[in-house]
Amino acid sequence: MSNSRMAMLCAVSALVLCGSICSGQDAATDVAAKGFVTAEGSKLYLHGEEYRAIGVNVPNLHSSYAGFFHHNTQVYGSDESARQAIIDAVEDAGAHGLAFIRFFASPGYPVNMDKLYFRDRERYWSTMDEVFDLCRKRNVRLVPSFNTFGGWYQYYGEVGQAILDPESKTWAALHEYIRDFVSRYKDDPIVLMWELQNEGMHMADVDRKGKRITSKALHSPGKEVRETGVREDSFTWDMVQQIYKEQTAFIKGIDPNHLVTSGDAATRNEATSRRETFPDFKYRNDTLREFIANNVLAQPEPLDVYSYHHYGSYGKPNPRWHPWSISNMDLLRCKIRSAHSVLAPVFIGELGQRAPKLGEDPEAAWMMDCIDVLEDEEASLAALWVWHFPWQPDLTVDSKSHPKLVERMAEFNRKHAGL
Repeated sequence: MSNSRMAMLCAVSALVLCGSICSGQDAATDVAAKGFVTAEGSKLYLHGEEYRAIGVNVPNLHSSYAGFFHHNTQVYGSDESARQAIIDAVEDAGAHGLAFIRFFASPGYPVNMDKLYFRDRERYWSTMDEVFDLCRKRNVRLVPSFNTFGGWYQYYGEVGQAILDPESKTWAALHEYIRDFVSRYKDDPIVLMWELQNEGMHMADVDRKGKRITSKALHSPGKEVRETGVREDSFTWDMVQQIYKEQTAFIKGIDPNHLVTSGDAATRNEATSRRETFPDFKYRNDTLREFIANNVLAQPEPLDVYSYHHYGSYGKPNPRWHPWSISNMDLLRCKIRSAHSVLAPVFIGELGQRAPKLGEDPEAAWMMDCIDVLEDEEASLAALWVWHFPWQPDLTVDSKSHPKLVERMAEFNRKHAGL
């Protein structure tokens, strides 16, 4: 690492750790008339007023509604029951003042692609329209996450890095999908913002050579299945950065109305050593300053909104996920302040309680305290993991299971989102 870059990292880290956070710029004066959320400095605005909101994750929002979620029958009993469950989830969110839903907006695993997207493109998009209309009627915005790294290269039998090759089938199919999706809804304010990939930076500098790719059950019938990875399935830090930059620019070239976020959870705790030793990885945990600085550098322009995921509990942090001598709540503060230090709005795209499990804790005390931190630190957006999702019974929440938590979220939205 160059001396100049190291100096930059240390300066950013010191700024965040001491709590000296730059203030956002003045509110945007040229706000889109149709209700699009805009960014100015570290804040979001809607109709000239600062906009901050809490929503929820329903990862299978479209896939279960349209009938191609791989676990529909296992979780819900039938596709018809799954569709009704999604309707119930949206209605519950809308009735209780939850601002938006983040969902995985891709055709899914290769076997799921064959179920609908490649079999009946018209039905795929018509069911997406139905989901959008359902949310529009309930005044619930959407954050579609494209999950651009996976699925496509497996479907076409190419390597992961094909996403970087404009001559590949993977690149062509992915860009066609994003172009069709964004073009379809670019003028629709029901979209809060676009998201590129769920936890993309977790793939940086992870050598996939010899690693199991995925279960055969998730591949398209009749297609050749490559069971183990090759080095070309791996992405370096610079490759992930390139993908973020190119895909964000591609989306913005189609849609001038909506913001774009990465979908990152955070960098890996050992990101520096991975980057320095790839592919012959030699493990070393980042210092806290390195971790904070890596997260500032990980989400490059022209991305508009920094994304982090945050899970935790009151107990002693698991050193695998949290090797530093600060509390889980203070780490959440560091994530928010790291983005604000470079005048970027923050989206906590997944906010989840590990222990006690939410299924065993109707009071959700840790989650309630997290919302207090979000309010104190002026984070722009957060999405609870997870809403009406029986696939994860220990984490799922609804208005009946956790009424106090849902009311706290609604209170936040009444105060900061005008709901």
